[in-house]
Formats: sequence, structure tokens, C-alpha cells
Amino acid sequence: MGTTREEVDRFVLETIADVAAAEVAAVRQSTSLLDIYMDSLTLVAVVTRIEATYGAAFDADELAEIGSALTVGDVAAIVARKCEST
Repeated sequence: MGTTREEVDRFVLETIADVAAAEVAAVRQSTSLLDIYMDSLTLVAVVTRIEATYGAAFDADELAEIGSALTVGDVAAIVARKCEST
């Protein structure tokens, strides 16, 4: 796919910050999703943007993994794995 891990990490962080209406500068890979009020509905918006940008379709297991992610970095790691496998 030609996307670096750093690019994926940055995109996921910026997307989560945007969806959560948080300042990008205040969000880190270690930021708890609960601390920025992310819930399953807002994660759907994040996944939709990720799928549109990277052309990756997440299966039910991957969506469940995203739904149980605790931090921004956890979501980025899942997305990076997906990007590597497509």
C-alpha cells in the first residue's frame, strides 16, 4: 500500500482528534479513548474515514478489536496491521 507506520499513526491520531473535537496537539498515541469521550458510535466515524482513505475493509473481528481498544495507539496499531496485510 506504500504507507508508513508513522503516516498511519498520524492519520489515526488526527482523525480521532477531529471526530472527538479535541485539539490535535493535546492527543498522543497514549491518550485514552475514554479521556477524549470516544464511544462506539464515534469509533464508527473513525473506521469509516480509515476505510475510505486506505481502501481497507475491516472484518467483524477487527472491528471488535477496534471497539475494545483503550488508546489512540491501540487503534493505530490495528490499522497499521490492516494496511500491511492489504
